[in-house]
Amino acid sequence: MTMISATLPLPLKRAAGELLGRLQDGHLGGVVRGAAFVMGIRIAGAAIALLSQVMLARWMGAFEYGIFSYVWVWVIVLGIVVPMGFGTSVLRFIPEYRTKERWGRLAGIIRTSFCVVLAVSCIMAGIGLLLLWSMRGHIESYYVLPLAVGLLCVPAFAMTDWQEGTARAFGWVNLAYIPPYIIRPLLIVGAAGSILYFTGSATGLQVALGALAASAVTMIGQRLYFMYRLARTMPRAKPVYHAKFWIAASAPLVLVEGLYLLMTNTDIVLLGYFADPDDVGVYFAATRIANLMAFIFFSLNALAVPKFAELHGAGKHLELQRFVRGVIHAMFWPTLAAGVFLLVAGEFILGLFGAGFEAGYPLLALLMLGFLARAATGPTEYLLNMTGNQNVVALIYGFAAVGNIGLNLMLIPVWGGIGAAIATAISVLVSTACLAIVVKRRLGIKAFIFSTGSARALPVA
Repeated sequence: MTMISATLPLPLKRAAGELLGRLQDGHLGGVVRGAAFVMGIRIAGAAIALLSQVMLARWMGAFEYGIFSYVWVWVIVLGIVVPMGFGTSVLRFIPEYRTKERWGRLAGIIRTSFCVVLAVSCIMAGIGLLLLWSMRGHIESYYVLPLAVGLLCVPAFAMTDWQEGTARAFGWVNLAYIPPYIIRPLLIVGAAGSILYFTGSATGLQVALGALAASAVTMIGQRLYFMYRLARTMPRAKPVYHAKFWIAASAPLVLVEGLYLLMTNTDIVLLGYFADPDDVGVYFAATRIANLMAFIFFSLNALAVPKFAELHGAGKHLELQRFVRGVIHAMFWPTLAAGVFLLVAGEFILGLFGAGFEAGYPLLALLMLGFLARAATGPTEYLLNMTGNQNVVALIYGFAAVGNIGLNLMLIPVWGGIGAAIATAISVLVSTACLAIVVKRRLGIKAFIFSTGSARALPVA
């Protein structure tokens, strides 16, 4: 280790020394060790996802792949929004109730959130189908039936998202991440390959049907195993319901999640309106590669977010401040390294998708800016959500989403995909800076990788 550090430039040696020092903290060390395991799952899932997207693009061609990509973005957005914020709020309530051994409330939040997510997702899918039918004359014909199938995917996707959050709250990372990030992509590409083998083609509609089956199988399997583990972990207790309180606490979170998704997916939705499916397919491929930068951010958040709620709930403000700054350092430097690698290899990776996909390289470089900015400030939105400041997060994302829509409407007709990428990069950078400022003012934490000095102590409430 000494020989390696001697060869590093002075700024990098200082950064490495500070990071290693922070890892000695008990809270951060445990999170980083757990995050390494989560990252292993995510890396395996990313390899599967990237390979599956490459195979789908080659099997389907840019046009049909663009149709499926457009539909799947709608599934992702609706599937994350319709859980009504319970996919995140359970990360706050379940650890609290387990720590205080309030088993009745724990049983109540699990049952209430399950029923709410299932009911709302089915209702929203039905409303979506009615709207699609009424507006079918204003939508390109090649999108109508695939979108209908995509809407049928929403309940299964939403339930999987809720089960992921609930499993995370219990610390069951295998159950949380393997079904959505490994099993479901494998089933989708397996279904697409089977369709191609037996029919000789793989259209957007056909692959959407395969995705529907894959989503349902994944959700049911995850649900059965979740119930098995829950029965072996939680004592039997009569559910105690505080539905109004839980819904009131979760509602702002769905607004936060919905606005963030709107901000980060408006580009593809509007690009699908102004451009051909071929351009949508190239843009979607660039976003899939840029998303590889989120591994470290995602992996650390998986275990850090419940720790935010735990430290804040215990009134350990100084420990929370040190922990957050340690997370930022553990997050930024590996993300920066991943970004450099993708800049070097990005054009080659895009070429794997097929002819013409190399045109997405400038889009890739622009989209990566947002991921680097989020790593430089850390999980500020999650920190605010877990400390009761979710309303200001919703406000910031609301302004950013509206601004993003305006920028996309102005730039896409002129510059196409480049305009969409610029609009998204600006929106993410501005919202990230605003969140860091709010964290500093409300929590006394300097949420920026290059900030200096100690965070100030907060008064105990």
